[in-house]
Amino acid sequence: MQDNILKFSNEEMKVLVDKNFFELKHSSTAKMVELFGQLEVELKKVVSASGLKVDNLNVSSGKIFRGENYRGFPYVLLDCPRLFNRESVFAFRTMFWWGNEFTFTMHIQGDAWKKFKSKLISNFENLENRGILFCINESPWQYHLGEDNYITLDTKQNMSQAKELLQSKNFVKLSRKLAINEYENVIEVGKEALEFYLSLLND
Repeated sequence: MQDNILKFSNEEMKVLVDKNFFELKHSSTAKMVELFGQLEVELKKVVSASGLKVDNLNVSSGKIFRGENYRGFPYVLLDCPRLFNRESVFAFRTMFWWGNEFTFTMHIQGDAWKKFKSKLISNFENLENRGILFCINESPWQYHLGEDNYITLDTKQNMSQAKELLQSKNFVKLSRKLAINEYENVIEVGKEALEFYLSLLND
C-alpha cells in the first residue's frame, strides 16, 4: 500500500457508507417541493386579489427548482409571481436552504423598480419593526442573511440607512425568514409576506 494514500476520517467513512441519509434527503426534498406547490396556489390568489398590474408578470405558473450548492448547501426555490428579463425583475422568491432557514423575498429591479420606487419610499416607514430584512448588497443575486447582505429594519439608524440606499440602488430586495422547524407555517407566512409587500406598492 502506498504511504501517501488519501485518508478518510471515521466521521467521513460513516457518511460514505450511509445510504439512509440520501434516501431521507430524497423523500424530504420531494415533500418540500410538494409544500411549495401548495404555497404556489395560495400566492396566485394573493396576487389576483391585490389587483397589482406589472407588465409581463407571470402569475399563471410559478417555477419550482432545486439546486445542490448555494454556499455549500442544497436548496429548493419557488418563484411566484415572477418576471425576469434584461429590462425588469419583479419576483417573489420562497427559498428553503438546507440547514439554514426559509426566506420569503421580494425582488424588484429595472423598469419595475422605476415604476414602484416612489410608492415604496412613501410607504417605507411601514417596514419598521415588521421582521423584514433589507438588502444592502451591491448584487441582487445573493440570498444568505449575513450582515454583508441584509440589515434588519428594527432601528431608526437602519431605517435611515435603507431609505438612503433606496435613492441610489437600481433594485430593492426585502426578505423575511422562518425557521425550518416551523415549516408548518410556510404557507401562512408566505401569503402574509407577499400580501404585505404588495400593499407597499399599491395605490
